[in-house]
Formats: sequence, C-alpha cells, structure tokens
Amino acid sequence: MPTTHLSVLGLDVQRVVTPLEAGDFDADRVRLVRDEADPEQGRDPDDCAAGAPRTSAHVAKTVIEQLSRRHDATVDETRLPFDAPFTELYAATTSLLRETTTDSNVHVNLASAPPQVAAAFYAARTALVDGGEVDRATITILTVPATDRRDLAAISDLRGLVGEAETAASALSEFQRVADGPAAAAVAQPLRIALSDLRHALAEASGESRGQRQSRPARVSSSRDGSPLGAMTSYVGRAREQLVDLVETDQPRPDPSDTRDPNAVLDALESWLDAETKLLSPVEDDPHELLARFRTSCEARFGKFEDEATISLFDSLDRFEAHLDAYLDARMHLSSAAEPVSETTDELVRRADEVRTRLAEIDENGLVGGDSTLTLESHTLSPLGDLEATVLHVLATGPPRSRPRTRRAVAANLRERAEHHGIVAGARDEDSWSSFESFCVRIARNSEEGDRFEKRLSNALRPRLDVAVEALCANGYVRTRERRNGRDALEPSDAGQLWGETTDWESFCETVVDDVLRDCVERDLD
Repeated sequence: MPTTHLSVLGLDVQRVVTPLEAGDFDADRVRLVRDEADPEQGRDPDDCAAGAPRTSAHVAKTVIEQLSRRHDATVDETRLPFDAPFTELYAATTSLLRETTTDSNVHVNLASAPPQVAAAFYAARTALVDGGEVDRATITILTVPATDRRDLAAISDLRGLVGEAETAASALSEFQRVADGPAAAAVAQPLRIALSDLRHALAEASGESRGQRQSRPARVSSSRDGSPLGAMTSYVGRAREQLVDLVETDQPRPDPSDTRDPNAVLDALESWLDAETKLLSPVEDDPHELLARFRTSCEARFGKFEDEATISLFDSLDRFEAHLDAYLDARMHLSSAAEPVSETTDELVRRADEVRTRLAEIDENGLVGGDSTLTLESHTLSPLGDLEATVLHVLATGPPRSRPRTRRAVAANLRERAEHHGIVAGARDEDSWSSFESFCVRIARNSEEGDRFEKRLSNALRPRLDVAVEALCANGYVRTRERRNGRDALEPSDAGQLWGETTDWESFCETVVDDVLRDCVERDLD
C-alpha cells in the first residue's frame, strides 16, 4: 500500500525534512500541511508581508526545494485552519486523515507543528482508530525532538542587544548634541575671544596701528590711524623695544626657539585652535609650550615696564591661559566620556554580526534543529521539561491560578511526593536509607519540617517556574486569562487540557516529578 507523508509546516525546515532525508521513513507522496492564513502556494517570499507571512513562505519554499532535490516523491500542499477554534480544527484534521487513509498509509510529522495543530492530529488519530475506521498501523504520528533551539538563543541575544543599543544610542545622542554644529563653536568661542583680546593687547603694547599689521586686528580706535597721537604711540613702542634691547645687552641671550616673534606664536595658537575642532577626540598637540614661549617673549620685551598697556597685555595673557585650561579640561572630560561609548558601540557591532549569522541560520534551517525521529504512541505531543510537565499537570487539574498560586501548588505537589518517598523508606531498615530517603523520612514524620521545606521550595523554584510558564505559554499549552480584580490567572489551552486528559499522571510521577524532587532536595542539602 502506498504511503503519504504529511509534514505540518510551522517555522522550521530541518526537522521537517529529517525523517525523509535520514531514511527513517519513506513515502510515495509528500503533502505539506500549511495554515489557511499563509500566503498562496508558490508565492515568492519577497512578495509577502514582512514578519510571519514572509517567514512562512520562505520555510515552505525551502522545504519544497530540499525535498524535490533529495527525494523522488511528489510534493504538494494542503491547508488547515490553524487558528480556528479547536473543534473546527479537529474536524478539519479528522477529514484530512480520513481522506488520506482511503488509499494509503499515513505518516504525520508534527516536529514543526504548533501545539494546537499537534493536539488536533493526535485526537483525530485516536478517534479514527478507536472508532474502528482505520487500523492503528495505518496512521503513524512522529516528531523529531529538538536538539538545538536556535530561536531562543537568537531572541535572547537580540533582547540584550536592543537594551544595550538603546543605552548606547542615548549616550551617543547626548554627546553628538554637544559636539556637533553650533555647540562645538560655543565651547571654543570664549577661547577665541580671549585670543583676539590678547592679540589686541600685544598690538597696544607694541605701539602698532592697524595699518602696520593688517594680518591681525588691533584693538585701536580708527581715530588714531594717521593721527599725531597714533604716530607718537608707534614711536614710543619702538623706543621701548630698543630700550629693552639695551637693558638686556649684558644678559645671556636665551635660545632662539624661546624668543620667537610673539605675533608668530599667536598665529600658531590660532592655527592650533582652528585645527582642534573635534571635541570628542583627545588633544594631540599641547599648546602650553606655545603659550610659554609667548609669555617668555613678552616678559623679555615688556617686562621692565609698568604702564597701562603692559599691564593690560599680561592681564590678557592670564585670561587667555585660564580660558585655554578650561577648554582643554572640557576636551579631556568629553573625550574620556566618549571613549567607553565608542568601545561599547564597537562591541554592539560585533554582537550584531553574530546575531545576523544566527538569523541567517534560522532562515536556512528553521527555528529548531533535531537529528533522530521519534514515533509518538501516547500523550507526548512534544517533549516537555520536568518542571513544565509538573506545572501543566497542576493547571490542567485545577482552577485557573495566578503565578504565585501556581508556584505554591507545584511546591505542595513536590512535598506530597517527598512524603510518599519518606513513608516508603520509613518502612525499611534505616541502614538502607540513602541521603535522599533520609531527607524524605524527616519530611514525612515532622509536619513543621515539611512546612519549612515546602516554603523553601516555593521560594527556590520561583525563577525556574517563571521560565517553565513562559515556555508553556510560548508553546501554546498555557494561556493567560485577564481578570478585572486581582492578578491575571494562568489556565491550560485546549492542547494543554488534551495533554492532561491523556496523561497517566500516577505513572508519570515515577519519572517526571521524582526528577524534579531529587534535584530540589540535592540543592537543599547542599
């Protein structure tokens, strides 16, 4: 009898094609089961809306290409209402299985199926087999357990990246506000004014007029230009400099580099200020050497005089030096603040490249990876962790609960299991007790110690239970019901209820709950 392979498409590629590629199952026909809301068959992913529609179309295209290239079977598609109410989804799934089994055996790959779809296939198979419509061997339900959850790693990295990127972007925005545009000019403006005042004071002390040094503005009123008073000022200035030379004829002459023309030094300072415009960068050339030369030159030329022009010159020099120190101090603080921001940005770029690589892997292989095929013969719609199974049992067998009440119910469940082990161990010789059993005996025999253990469990399990609840919500087994008063309640979905109804919890406790309990006791003993 021919075989039809039904592969339910979610957001996965690799686990959908694994059973056929690995040779675990063979098929004469392959049908991809897609959501009715997905893009039309054969539509190019680039033509679909960004987000889930484009991703779904990409997955379908990749699966078809891989199966067509590596498998000789015919590949086509069928649709189911994934997001419809469970009764409608169940009816459509039953019709699909009934139709397909009329002329072939059926393999159903649920590796990529959303939980509610997996639950519908499981329930439909059970109904058809129990109703006698098909033999049990006619429909085989299988999955490929996940060995690599690329989606969770990528999402975790992206969340951390977004938070750090927002912090860095905020800091960079503030620095750019200071460093760019008029802010940079405003920071340097007091220093430029002080330099201009110093140039004017030098011209006054030297007796220069505007006409004599047009390359630099002189702080001399226009009424002096060409007037007898202006000529007298120029003559007195030259006489003062000649007198300085006569006074210093007997003094050792300093090194020529220390006696540069003070106007040339001011030109060099102005050139330095024009070049140093990046407030967020460290100062490369220290201008204090130029300023020291200027002071030495002025002291040699005018230091012997105490007239108003000389006093004004040295006052202007002191003001300029104070403004220069303030400017350099601001530059130092800004560059120091910019350095870690720059390093953080570089690290964000590096991490973004890593996340981009992971996202490329997801585009190529889907969200989850797995290697070996597993046939599902009982309640296991998808492998659940120990705590996830315990939480789902608590929610599926009781009223809706808030997260704290769920945590306390799980702790009470584990305590009951510990008391069971304590009663069983207590009936044997004490010498045969393990450390785990000795602990459980104390819990069973002392209610106060049991209460304390349950409270410790509730507190210790909080972060782990939060992760388990989020996983159950993400997989569709549990949903949150909003309430007007008080905290929102957790309750099982249709898939979660089906899981609870088809699970022999008493036998399941022998493995699942005991694993959790032993882990908790070992942590408590440590």
